[in-house]
This record gives sequence, structure tokens and C-alpha cells, in this order.
Amino acid sequence: MKKNIILLILLVSTTCLSAQTLNFSQLEGRWDSTKTVQYEPAQYQIVYEYKFAKDAKYPNAKRTANTILRIGKLYNMFIDYGQLTFDSISASISKGESQVTSSGPKLIGALKSIGFRELILLNRETKNEFIQCKAGGLQRYQYEENAPQLKWELLQGDSTIAGYQCQKAKTRLFGRDYIAWYAPEVELPYGPYKFCGLPGLIFKVQDTEDNFTFTLTGLQQVKGYVPIYMYDKSAVIKSTRKTVRQMYKNYCADPVKALTGDGSITVSADVAATVNAKPYNPIELE
Repeated sequence: MKKNIILLILLVSTTCLSAQTLNFSQLEGRWDSTKTVQYEPAQYQIVYEYKFAKDAKYPNAKRTANTILRIGKLYNMFIDYGQLTFDSISASISKGESQVTSSGPKLIGALKSIGFRELILLNRETKNEFIQCKAGGLQRYQYEENAPQLKWELLQGDSTIAGYQCQKAKTRLFGRDYIAWYAPEVELPYGPYKFCGLPGLIFKVQDTEDNFTFTLTGLQQVKGYVPIYMYDKSAVIKSTRKTVRQMYKNYCADPVKALTGDGSITVSADVAATVNAKPYNPIELE
């Protein structure tokens, strides 16, 4: 019964958080060290509103989530705010600070709010990225790759975003062309997702087909302990980018088959009949 409930949560359409003031004070320091590896405290925490089209045929039908960039001395971490909330609640339960019964609705709410499905850790010294994500099912996978060496072209044009004067640039990443706006005044050559390398913090980046947009909505210097972390090796299966992408593509084509293929999850025929293929519109096309 429990597995079927989890399956239904995964298969139903979900609603996402709209842009809002996020309360990080509830999340600080509440991390279960038995399930996560904490690398260092963050020095900066940046909120990006993430708008994304689930179906490329309908780019105007976007969903919205909130994503977080944490910047430390050696590492950057990028994650969905809903995932941060889910991790915090789960850690609180595992340490006996709260009960599953009372925290259940909060867990489900956090799970449903997640729009960006990857946790990305960048080691700025080695220029390696570690990606942890799910491929549509319950299992979390991890793969490693070299950080993309983006070739930016600085363009004429400026804009004001969140009160900062921003300059324009363009690049190409994993099969999509992007326009970015960066603020030279904020001397952090980083941005959301896997974007970095401009002479200033990226305040907005959007693909030219208008499927994916990240817009800065909050920037703060961190006070207190805010960890940059990944999930412990016991919580992930090592894989490759190619394999994980193919698993996600298979999941979109036939969600029930992808989730029940190994026999660990079962679903009745009447429930399976209500589940259709999902649109496949990954942020990385190649």
C-alpha cells in the first residue's frame, strides 16, 4: 500500500510554489549528517525564480518554482527550495525532533513544490560537477562531469533587475542558446544551474525558445551555518549522464513501465490505465 501511495504522488500532476519571500531560518543547521555529506558553510545564498515549460509545444504554459544557489569558499551548490525544505523536515524526523504523522502534509507539500530536479555541486578548484537526481522514479542517481566551459559573447544592451544595472551576454549550453543578464557590480562570476564565467553575478538567464528562465529574486550574505551538501553515497547509485538521461526519457514515454520494471513497485491495471506518457522537454537537449 505504501509503495502505491508513493507511486500516485509521483504520477499525479503537481503544483509549484509561486515567487514569494522564503523563510530560510527554519532550514538552517537541521541536516542529518548520516544521510548527507556537508562540505562547507555557504557565504552567499541567492534565490532564483525558475519558470519552465513541461511541454515544448506550449512554452507559455509554464510552471514556477524557487531555486537556490549557495556559494562557499571552494564549492557551489544549486538545488530546489522545495528539496531543501523536504530534506530539512526529513532530518528533523530522523533526529526525533518531529513526528511523521504531523510532518506528513509538510513533506508532501515540499515534494509537490519541487520544480528543479537536480542537486548540483561544483568543485571550483577541480572544475568538476557532481549531479544527483532522480530519473522519474524513487531512486536517486549520481554522476560526475567536467564543468561546462562556456563561451560567452558580450552584447550591447542593459537592463535593471532587482535594482542592479545588468549587462547582456549570450552562450550555448547542451543544445540550447541562452541570453543572460549579469551585474558587474556583484563580483561573483556565477549563476543558476550550470551557468558561470561572466564578469559579474548572473541575474537572469533565458533560452531563446522561451522554455526555461531563471530570474534572481533574492541575494544575501549568509549569517550562521548554512551547509553546502550532497546526499551520502548510501542514498545514491553511481551512474553516467547518458544512462540517467535515457532513464528519464524512458520514464516520460511510459511512466508505469519505468517505475515498475524492476518489480519493486506494483500498480493495478486500473491505475495504470489512467497514466499517460509525459512530455519530454529536458533542459539539456544533448
